Amino acid sequence: MASPAKKQFPLRLDPALWDEIERLAARELRSSNAQIELLLREALKRRGIKPAESPAPRRGRPPGAVDEDPTREAGGETGAEDPAGETRPPGEGSAA
Repeated sequence: MASPAKKQFPLRLDPALWDEIERLAARELRSSNAQIELLLREALKRRGIKPAESPAPRRGRPPGAVDEDPTREAGGETGAEDPAGETRPPGEGSAA
């Protein structure tokens, strides 16, 4: 999903060029979009142009977020309750 702060526009590329960008992106563990952005920044830098850096997008849960499922313990599964009301350890089948 694109960041709302980034400019979106359609880009028409030669299919052979696109294939090389995808291949390079996969080799460097980037998305094709991130690879194109990197290549553009490198080309501008070679010409002596340094665009301002955008702040990195904030990822993950916001500070102070509360877990919506109070039955779930941090770090793992919780035990399940069988029909008789007894708690079983996680991963055990139901009582027959």
